[in-house]
Amino acid sequence: MTRIILETQNKKDLILITELAERLKIKYKIEPLGIKINKKEINLYLDKGSDISNFGNPSRWQRNVRKDRKII
Repeated sequence: MTRIILETQNKKDLILITELAERLKIKYKIEPLGIKINKKEINLYLDKGSDISNFGNPSRWQRNVRKDRKII
């Protein structure tokens, strides 16, 4: 078993991470560290679903982010 610990102060990021974990059937546990979010709010966003088509071309994004590196 491997454990990954993520921390965020952004509610939207928390919802995205939770959605990903559920899609991948990964067990997760939310421990509040000052973020007030309830399961109802998470489910509201999960029910809407995600459309990744608006994220664009991942290869182009990677080239832009890594302009300073030589990509082979």
